[in-house]
Amino acid sequence: MERLAVAAADTAGLIEGLSFFADGLASPRWTAGRADGAAARTAWCFGGHGSQWPGMGRALLDWSPVAAGVFAELDALLPGGVVGPLTGTAGGEAEGPETTQPLIFAVQVATAHWLRSLGLRPEAVVGHSLGEVAAAHVAGVLTLAEAARVVAVRSGLLARAAGGGAMATVGLDRHTVERHCEQTPGTVVVAAHTAPRETVVTGESDATRALVRRLEAEGVRCRTIRINAASHSPFVDGVLPELRTALAGLAPAAPRVPWVSTVDAAPEPGGLATADYWARNLRRPVRFTQAVSALAARGIRAFVEIGPHPVLVRPVRDTLRADGVADPLVAATGHRGTPEPVSLLRLLGALHCRGPALDLPRPTPEPSADRE
Repeated sequence: MERLAVAAADTAGLIEGLSFFADGLASPRWTAGRADGAAARTAWCFGGHGSQWPGMGRALLDWSPVAAGVFAELDALLPGGVVGPLTGTAGGEAEGPETTQPLIFAVQVATAHWLRSLGLRPEAVVGHSLGEVAAAHVAGVLTLAEAARVVAVRSGLLARAAGGGAMATVGLDRHTVERHCEQTPGTVVVAAHTAPRETVVTGESDATRALVRRLEAEGVRCRTIRINAASHSPFVDGVLPELRTALAGLAPAAPRVPWVSTVDAAPEPGGLATADYWARNLRRPVRFTQAVSALAARGIRAFVEIGPHPVLVRPVRDTLRADGVADPLVAATGHRGTPEPVSLLRLLGALHCRGPALDLPRPTPEPSADRE
């Protein structure tokens, strides 16, 4: 059975969405799909640095009382607050991790709380680097206050350890990239196994850029990540003792939702979200593609990236394709330049089209055009 979902605040919007669909024109107002149950078991994914954009979270703050409540709590918990920066002119564009990463985290958890307020629940959660903090909170392992503390400490120490570091994605498998790193003068290492043929590198700025230039000259797709720090590398070794000390009082709970670690292949019982875990999270390569493969092996075919803008959608699709997963549902809650209500209503439509019929409370009308 084929389903069509149209997001509209009034009859005119409904007619517009139906007209776009009938004419075969893409629009954020409509989505369609086969009701094959793919979304019956959904993994929620949380990305890291690089998803920020000016204006992110602003419409969500105005639109959803649930999200606004989360933003208000975090405003008191995170240094510098979140409401002012999100509604100001910069709106998340600042490059420093101590400023940008708390805002990304705030949008992630506020969005997740909004989805939960509709009765939606993930089958499992997974995070990439910074995104593991939001995953830990959504899994029930850390309270909101504890998760905010981890983000504040982690991002602040990362800023101190920046020292001219750089990061970039490389369109090659991690083993090939490791060999290229070894052949590059200076310090550059693999920071993340993002997809079967997508690897993140990090290290000294000059060494990282030299590696990228050489690979691009050979026709390899590369992209610089907007951060001047070198997490997941020897550059952070000096701040790890302080991180362990600052987070020593954490008291993680047992997960209420399965949390697939991207730090440890087989975490020890009780070892998730401890101070030592967050030190390993900042230092070790991110095992994201391995985590997605593990979720696919459990039969999960729907993956929703929760955050300001997709940074994991393509890696998830590439991993699932390599694993032979047929016709998965891979979607995101946010898109750069699109007010969150529009993206979120489209997501609900996608979940409805590919899963059990959603019986949701009537959502708040989307913002008027003059507020967008």
